[in-house]
Amino acid sequence: MKKYPLYIYVIGVIVVLVIGSYISWRVGGETRLKSFELFAGGFWLGMLAMYIAMHIYRWK
Repeated sequence: MKKYPLYIYVIGVIVVLVIGSYISWRVGGETRLKSFELFAGGFWLGMLAMYIAMHIYRWK
């Protein structure tokens, strides 16, 4: 199985969240965009926690 660097996944997440934000803004307006922004903010907090944990608890 090929392993990719972490930044490849981060770029992929950024692209998906930007596309999702655009779609939610075009389809649902401000209300749906705010809901999506809350989801995206929680997702970024989770990614930050994963990044910190990856550096604290290294694979042996």
